[in-house]
Amino acid sequence: MQFFLKPESGAEVLFLVWDSCGRPVYRVVGEFNPFGCRCFLRDEEKKNAARMTGVYLPFSFRCSISAGGRRLRMTVKPSAPHRAVQFKGVCWRFRGSILTRSFDIVEELGARGKGRRHTQVVMTHGRCWNKRADCYALEIPRAADVPLAVCVAAAIDSAVLSGCAAPVPAE
Repeated sequence: MQFFLKPESGAEVLFLVWDSCGRPVYRVVGEFNPFGCRCFLRDEEKKNAARMTGVYLPFSFRCSISAGGRRLRMTVKPSAPHRAVQFKGVCWRFRGSILTRSFDIVEELGARGKGRRHTQVVMTHGRCWNKRADCYALEIPRAADVPLAVCVAAAIDSAVLSGCAAPVPAE
């Protein structure tokens, strides 16, 4: 499933999300302030699909995301040379460049220490230019991962420039 994530500068809407046909499907609404964030991923019927709460720490942003009974915690450290994004609660791993915002989130499958492990892509994130101007293309293969993955993308895009989360324009 392909989506497009566009940062917005409105008072409450932080990101808009469209599907591959150009239909709006989600909005990231809420607030980012100097201490943290409280945001919701809302569908077009204004129902909450996911919730994101976070706190700013020196040089990092930590947040919890929950959707459909699933939860994860993530830490974003934009200036870290290794492991700039870390997850807890899911077996997800960040792979790519946080600075260019070209990355994948992959899920580690298979038991540790018991045979061969492999990865499955949860989300691919990259810059794109379309009729909505600069935005980010998200490819999310499994529908069950969409709410969490969209929130992860919004958190990373918000935190990348200054080490704290704030809506970041797609330059």
